[in-house]
Amino acid sequence: MSERTTEHQRRLPPAGRGRIQDKSRDDVIIEATLELLAEKGYHGLTMTDVAARAGVSKATLYRRWTAKADVVADAVATLSPMKTPRYSGTSLREDLIALLEQAASCDDRPEIVTATFEMARAHPDLYRTLSTRFANFVREELDKLAKQASAEGHPVLSDVELDVLSDTVIALLAHNAGPAGKSIPRERLVGLVDNVLMILFTATRAAT
Repeated sequence: MSERTTEHQRRLPPAGRGRIQDKSRDDVIIEATLELLAEKGYHGLTMTDVAARAGVSKATLYRRWTAKADVVADAVATLSPMKTPRYSGTSLREDLIALLEQAASCDDRPEIVTATFEMARAHPDLYRTLSTRFANFVREELDKLAKQASAEGHPVLSDVELDVLSDTVIALLAHNAGPAGKSIPRERLVGLVDNVLMILFTATRAAT
């Protein structure tokens, strides 16, 4: 798989028997899906369109993804909001800011990111898939940061506390991005980290 593929993918696992799947076709299919999303939107996109644009058979596509919402979710997941941030490692505060900046970014093909999340409001299957994908991404990144923070002497967070923290991050991002899903200004994200997340992580306010 290319580096764009995430561990949260909805792609079906390769079959245990039969022909070995060509991994390079995954990226071709993902790119075709992104192009069609930009041209037709979620409602107008079909699995037949994706297969034709990617130059693969429908059987090849369905061996990888069985539902339109899943291939669209995997395609959107290759864009900015769900890419693992580049953490500096200099402090928990800076790494939390990096996570929020990445999760709140719509700079990578913003027309697709914005349009897809808008379409999700009218398509429950897409909404559930994207919401679950984004929630898993945020939860797993916070888990990484929590383990790093505990190694540095901060309190160890339980799974329940991490779940609540993840829900808080998602709610804050959704509230600040608004219905159009626009990128959130950095100064606002810094304020959320200093006045909310650092307190939840460490029980103390960040020293800025």
